Amino acid sequence: MKKGLIAAVGVLVVVVIALALYFGRTRPTPNGNVPNAPLKVSVRMKWFFAGTMTGWFAGKEEGIFRRHGIDLTIRPGGPDNSSVKLVAAGTDQFGVAGADEVLLARAKGVPVVAIGVLFKESPICFISKKNKGIKTPADWAGKTVEVSYGSNAETEYRALVAKFNVQNIKEVPYTFNLVPFIEDKVDVSVAYRMDQVVTLQRKGIALSIITSKEYGINPYGDVVITTEKTPKAQPEIVKQFMEAVVESQRWAIHNPGPAVQQLVAQAGGSLTTDNEGAVWQATIPFLLADGGETMICMMSSSRWEETQAVLTGTGALKSPVDLDQAVKQVIPETR
Repeated sequence: MKKGLIAAVGVLVVVVIALALYFGRTRPTPNGNVPNAPLKVSVRMKWFFAGTMTGWFAGKEEGIFRRHGIDLTIRPGGPDNSSVKLVAAGTDQFGVAGADEVLLARAKGVPVVAIGVLFKESPICFISKKNKGIKTPADWAGKTVEVSYGSNAETEYRALVAKFNVQNIKEVPYTFNLVPFIEDKVDVSVAYRMDQVVTLQRKGIALSIITSKEYGINPYGDVVITTEKTPKAQPEIVKQFMEAVVESQRWAIHNPGPAVQQLVAQAGGSLTTDNEGAVWQATIPFLLADGGETMICMMSSSRWEETQAVLTGTGALKSPVDLDQAVKQVIPETR
């Protein structure tokens, strides 16, 4: 009797397990797609791969994006790969761009929107070698200055030139290369505080650094973008993506060594863990500004208004754009 009961229970357990496996497994839908499979998504960086992007690569390699339903491809940006243009064209679903780029693009009818902020303070600065004695923008008079035309760096440069009424500047185009600055072919160049500044200082070059924030000009820096229609058509995907971005940045902040190693291993090129590790450490304060870790990627309407005011004040933006349409906060306010 007992043996029969045990056998019956055993058969029942096997049947239950079999049914659970059958009904619980992922099966194709009528259109052939697999539900809950990670969605293939690409994000276009603003610039060439560098230590500032450590959080993205760490999130991909640690499986954070996959846990949020995203199969992520990270693509480099640069002067020939505008994230705004490529996202607007549908080449990439998401991108990283300057906050000013978003507003200027919308003023031209380009339907991109910001869905999160990475750098809550502008990382732009203007550098000179310390022995040149350049301490304020007023000292740019009579100097050769590299200008990154059409970028957020130019916006801040113009704002400072206007504020100090600087005359007689010899402007030359920024070449996206440190050589002219190192070889003293220019007196002043533009840089990211956590990127080129770190690289030059690690080479032993003493710098004088001027930031627009010192003079009351502090627009948002890099933001995450997508098209205007994406949050409407795929709100859950946008939310999952941004939640993964936040978690990835946080993981990389707490695990800088492994995170930087993942960046260098995946990004390729001439990146080194020593230099990019220093770049990442210098990047972290920009991610944590305005609220710390719990507010990573969270945007503020007043900071967007400040950013827009810089653009209208320099004439880069002829008239204000509708910020309610340009900015879409998609991640929860309490995390």
